[in-house]
Amino acid sequence: MTPSEENTEPSEGGPSGPSSQVPVSSRVPRWAEAVPFFLSAAFFLSAFFVIFAPLPILFLFFRKGRKWAYFAALTNSLWVGLAAGPVSLVFYLGVVIALALPLAELLNRRKSLEKSALITLLTMGLVAGALGGAYAHIHHLNPIQILETQVFGFVDYLSQSMSANSVKMDPAELEEWKHSLIVEFPSGVAVFALVLVWANLILSLRANPGGLRDKLGLDASFIKKWKAPEYLVWPTLATGFFLLKDFGLPTSIALNVFKFLMAIYAIQGLSILSHLFDVWKFRGMFRVLGFSLLVLFMLPLVLSLGFFDLWFDFRSKFRQS
Repeated sequence: MTPSEENTEPSEGGPSGPSSQVPVSSRVPRWAEAVPFFLSAAFFLSAFFVIFAPLPILFLFFRKGRKWAYFAALTNSLWVGLAAGPVSLVFYLGVVIALALPLAELLNRRKSLEKSALITLLTMGLVAGALGGAYAHIHHLNPIQILETQVFGFVDYLSQSMSANSVKMDPAELEEWKHSLIVEFPSGVAVFALVLVWANLILSLRANPGGLRDKLGLDASFIKKWKAPEYLVWPTLATGFFLLKDFGLPTSIALNVFKFLMAIYAIQGLSILSHLFDVWKFRGMFRVLGFSLLVLFMLPLVLSLGFFDLWFDFRSKFRQS
């Protein structure tokens, strides 16, 4: 082997195996290597970009390795704690760190996308619950009362804003709204966590740091082919049955489970739309505009595409037409 051939040998990157033919240090400036050690905290503290907060740690895991990712998790946590205090740190650990590190570990071990997402969601719930419970215990707080205070305060604020614009709400309607928000709070949190996991999973796979897709045996168009597991249709139908009549607590539980399952079918609906936009050759801003309009104004259509795809196989029909 000649010296020139030796220089073209793949460099080691990520937790296992080669990622590129050129070392990372030769592709980016030295100062850029420090970005992952504070960028996640910056995204989280910005609030608007919080959905992207796990990405720097995920990318670092697959490009530089496990040790660097865990070190970045530590440094970003310190930045959040110093800049925003212990409450924000609890949220950061439960929402960002509990997502990034378990998801990276599961993907690195070549677990399926569904299993990786599910275990990550469970981990987020356990970590957030443990940290929140510990914080409430240390400061002698009642988590339920805090939740009710925040929700009721938010509803009262909206009511006052609407009253200022000459739009008055009936007191009974306000109380019903408060009750609904409290009842549906678990599904709201679960759907938000699902969106976080799904968005970071998809963005990581599309960016393909360290050849991640190759390790998982996925091609670039995998998202257009994704389907929810078929067995999910049965709990969806069962929980939907409990919504036909108010059975009290069982209906409240069924409502939360049903909304979470429908969020999964919404993801499948978006996958079908992505395939359809490819068939229609929608690109760039037209594609973004199409997704935005359908999600904002025609969400029931997106949900229906995902749920009924089990029986109608819309992708094959679009392909034939």
